[in-house]
Amino acid sequence: MRVRHVAVAALAALAFMGPERAEACGGCFAPAPVGNEVPPIVTAHRMVLSISTDQTVLWDQIRYAGAPSEFAWVLPVKPGARVELGSDAWFDVLDAATNPIVIPPEDPCGTSTDGSGSCSIAVGSSMGCGDTGSEGGDGFDLGPSEGVDIVSHGSAGPYETVVLSSEDPKALTNWLEEHEYAIAEDIQPVIEQYVTEGFDFVALRLAPGAGIQQMRPVRVVQPGAVPVLPLRMVAAGAGARTAISLFVIAEGRYTPDNFEEANVDRKSLRYDYATGLSNYGELRDAIFERNAQQTFLVPYSMQGTLFKTMDHPVTDLPVVYRTTGSTSGYVKMADAYVQQAYNNGETSSTTCAQRFTGLENDKRRIVDPCDADEPDSCHGVDPTTEIDRRELFCDAPIGSNVPLDDLAVALTGQHPADVWITRLDANLGKSAFGRDLSLAPHPSQVQRSGFTTAGLLDNPPCGTATMSTVAGPSPRTSARLAMATGLAMALACALGRRVARIAKNAAKGGAR
Repeated sequence: MRVRHVAVAALAALAFMGPERAEACGGCFAPAPVGNEVPPIVTAHRMVLSISTDQTVLWDQIRYAGAPSEFAWVLPVKPGARVELGSDAWFDVLDAATNPIVIPPEDPCGTSTDGSGSCSIAVGSSMGCGDTGSEGGDGFDLGPSEGVDIVSHGSAGPYETVVLSSEDPKALTNWLEEHEYAIAEDIQPVIEQYVTEGFDFVALRLAPGAGIQQMRPVRVVQPGAVPVLPLRMVAAGAGARTAISLFVIAEGRYTPDNFEEANVDRKSLRYDYATGLSNYGELRDAIFERNAQQTFLVPYSMQGTLFKTMDHPVTDLPVVYRTTGSTSGYVKMADAYVQQAYNNGETSSTTCAQRFTGLENDKRRIVDPCDADEPDSCHGVDPTTEIDRRELFCDAPIGSNVPLDDLAVALTGQHPADVWITRLDANLGKSAFGRDLSLAPHPSQVQRSGFTTAGLLDNPPCGTATMSTVAGPSPRTSARLAMATGLAMALACALGRRVARIAKNAAKGGAR
């Protein structure tokens, strides 16, 4: 497939690894620091929330500064929740493919160029956190604890997991304190309020003997539609500012119901031909300061992009996703996800991607025909109206019997042709964590691609090739991109000869 000229703008994240590390976390409750140990502070969250009438699934990864030898991951959940392992590839592709891309306005010189290019997800080395040999603690002591019911106790990969339930508002606080976790005074009433509201709690920690280097993403599956992000609990361990990137996967565009949503005004967006940069980062950060640092930016909200090709708005040619470690390009996000997982060692084969063909227009409902408590007990599906979600499973990695299934789990209860991906970014101040984030369908259901045409032009170099750029990351954004696995990600997109339609639209938007 021939794709025209592209300028590659790398979002290098490895430089921001330093002493920080990333784990999966809802509310983080680390042990009290010992000696000169620095208490961990959460600096960023990266989350995926899949919503259907069947189930709600939350993937959550954090980035924090500090070096605790132990940590506890605690999340309020509806009764019936379960904990499972996720994949790094799921975050890698969603993050890179939805990052905002600034397109320069009309080239007043009328120049053009041809070439080849791709949208790339560039993968670096694994994260060098220091103290990577740290191991988990002694595990949960599940002896009797007054007022707390142990709903379930098990393991997920390197983690030991416990689901707790109680009708005593102080029970969970007591349970955590009994297990030597310091609960901040401002978090105690938050826990008690969740208990009063009827929530159970998932608690997770590294199993005895498991090292930090074995950390894997986790996901929490809850029955029914729960379009809420538990920000009150996320406040545990948070610093003065916490970067949030949330990817909502649902049948429609979702918007914050109790927070402000905003977007960069393209009339104020400048593109500099001399440097190939824009002022997107400055405009974005100004939005993050609005409303007492409680505003979400929505740079991307599109229907069907998991399984269909996306045309570049300038060339009208398909955007190509390319992963490092592979010589092939992929024009569908789902295919890139599988290849990325293969590169990561999270699946042993990419043949499952062949079964994705045609899903972009498929109106059948994806269902789970198996009992979660008895995975081998499965019933048939109606192939005229349903898709067995196991058709979207990919082979397990070598040495494991757990398939690569984030895509299948995310789409359970949904119709492939109707699925949207909406990205919401924020840099929340501490006061924002006084309430949970409630999401609701957006009243307009208007799509927003990640491409934004700048309305203002600086230093047009006549006779020079047209360039595109990804918005330059601030240190906060770059830190967010290094979450979980420490992978460096880059996104570059095909951009070449301008078509008259796009140039005209850009000119109307105020190109100079």
